[in-house]
Amino acid sequence: MNTVTYPFNITGVVKPFSGNGREFGYPTANIDVPASTPEGIFAGWTLLGGKKLASVQFIGQPVTMGETIKRAESHIFDFEDRDLYGEIIEMEVLKKLRDSIKFDSADELLKQMKKDETAARLYFMQLGEI
Repeated sequence: MNTVTYPFNITGVVKPFSGNGREFGYPTANIDVPASTPEGIFAGWTLLGGKKLASVQFIGQPVTMGETIKRAESHIFDFEDRDLYGEIIEMEVLKKLRDSIKFDSADELLKQMKKDETAARLYFMQLGEI
């Protein structure tokens, strides 16, 4: 059994994928990840331009949306929605919130995404970070 040690970091160049996050009101910065990267929904920092930005992070395959490419997605809280394509970001993964699961509908996924955002924000509030 592999034990994950937190925090762990992943770095990559932001690239476009399907755009589903933006359509749901949760724009994400997406990077490629090695196949061995732990999967799930996490609270973590996204490091961009020398700043640590609180975020909720997804690592895995967005199977609910019929996608099969594993990647890391970071939804940065209270971030101006601007194009980050081509920029290098680092994701510092701090805490696993839950496993990734397939939902029966996009509506169910969106409801869970709202809960995940709330859980991540609460985590940072408990740390005194936001």
